[in-house]
Amino acid sequence: MILKNKELLNFIATFDSEETGSGFKLVSFKKNQPILEANRFIKHVFIIKEGVCKCVINEDNNKNYLVEFLGNGEIIGEIEAILDCKTITTVFAMTDLLVYKIELGVFKNLLLNSKNFNALLLVELATRLRNTALRSSFQQLNTVESALSKILKLQKEQNLTISKKDLAEYLGISIRSLNRELLKLTEK
Repeated sequence: MILKNKELLNFIATFDSEETGSGFKLVSFKKNQPILEANRFIKHVFIIKEGVCKCVINEDNNKNYLVEFLGNGEIIGEIEAILDCKTITTVFAMTDLLVYKIELGVFKNLLLNSKNFNALLLVELATRLRNTALRSSFQQLNTVESALSKILKLQKEQNLTISKKDLAEYLGISIRSLNRELLKLTEK
């Protein structure tokens, strides 16, 4: 449920400590503060040092879809940096957040010159693609009740409080539908 990438975090922490003035800056965001906004070109890529954030797509019908929860070591803005395109998600801090803010030029330089960074990023992107496919197939082939039960179990295991709004957006349903499903679960 909350993606984490210890290897990438360790790599960036080592690189940052070796390079003073390297285009890395440790910055903080408060809970609910946006880190990236949709439909914008980025100037920085971020790697989460501490905390959790959520990536949300706002559709044309004004409904939100919560794509993913990102935790320690996860990277934000890498796709836009690689493709030189505008962001498709808005990323919000769910908790207070401490991130490495990496200048776009430094990120691209790492892509060109660091085999270790490339390998870590390739694994990161492949993992996200795999997780997206698994989540999509699960949500298509199972009931909302099954998906909700699974999410509530993961939420408890990871000791994370997720609002009803976020749960509904993660499942791609309305809050009203979520409330009906929660009622069904409590009646069982």
